[in-house]
Amino acid sequence: MNSYSDILRYMGHKGEADSKLEILVSSCLEKLASVNAPRHIMLQLPCTVKDDTVTIDLLIIKSHGLAARLNNCTQVYILAATLGAAVDRLIAQRTKIDSTEALCLQACAAVQIEDYCNSIEQKLRLESKQHGFFIHPRFSPGYCDFDITHQTDLLNILQAYKHIGVSETKSHMLTPLKTVTAIIGRSTGDV
Repeated sequence: MNSYSDILRYMGHKGEADSKLEILVSSCLEKLASVNAPRHIMLQLPCTVKDDTVTIDLLIIKSHGLAARLNNCTQVYILAATLGAAVDRLIAQRTKIDSTEALCLQACAAVQIEDYCNSIEQKLRLESKQHGFFIHPRFSPGYCDFDITHQTDLLNILQAYKHIGVSETKSHMLTPLKTVTAIIGRSTGDV
């Protein structure tokens, strides 16, 4: 799927976009480009997987889904990536003025953070392949049975607030909102 169709899907739009919607999406992408400040922090750590338990350094995670994703991995990358607080401010400002535009900005920003994470993952994949390693797709807290409370652990390990200004609420929602945390597995050979 391309980014444009993803934006429309996130907006709940079915079918082809008319010219008015195309102009709105284009305008939102321009506004986001003026405030977007993508940054990330990543750390490589050893890991072991036994049954439904993943141990990353001193962190122990019980998750069948994560254990299955990291099967055969001896190392992982812990990732936090964000578009920055200015994106949140823009969306909040536009929400008070035009809810349709705010919805479009939300959809555009959601696609942009996913695209940014995909580019980080792709770069890892290419670099690792040169050294005989395979990169497993990222897996985030909240997926499957990987408890959302592990956001705290990942942010603390990365010292994400200090390095890229990312924190979380008491309910483990990431701030800025257009932020992703994830674990990316690394194993030898192709899987």
